[in-house]
Amino acid sequence: MTDGLSNPELIELDRRYGFYLRRRCRVLLRDAALADDAMQEILMKLLRHGAAFREAPHPMRWLYRVTDHACIDLLRRGRRSRQASPIEDAEDLAHPGVAPDMRRAALDALALLDEEEQKVAVMTFVDGMTQQEIADELGYSRVTINKRVAALRERLDAVALREKGS
Repeated sequence: MTDGLSNPELIELDRRYGFYLRRRCRVLLRDAALADDAMQEILMKLLRHGAAFREAPHPMRWLYRVTDHACIDLLRRGRRSRQASPIEDAEDLAHPGVAPDMRRAALDALALLDEEEQKVAVMTFVDGMTQQEIADELGYSRVTINKRVAALRERLDAVALREKGS
């Protein structure tokens, strides 16, 4: 078995999941060109090192985490300014249980959060996952996730208030 996916596997992956991954890149990055760059990076990583995808118990969840990581890496490298990014074209993709202000604040703050906070922020404020679902996904107790979400919510409330004031 190789470390990466074969060309036919990658083509099939892109056919089955590409739309969803591109859409997720647009939601997280809020920029079509940067989302295309992220997709290229994701596909190249899968071509070289994506063999774990074959054994993933939840392929879409696994791909979303790879996508989240690639997008956050792009943000962290500072390749663009988040403040100037439009979000209107991604609003229709929002989870109905997530307040738009909190979602915007979470997306704006991604580059400022540590890796664990980023995961919790995306799962909570973008994906609309329950605290139990997040705990199961990350291997923590629900109480731990509850505390992390509360701390994030407090930080993001401040971001949302600043956004409203500007």
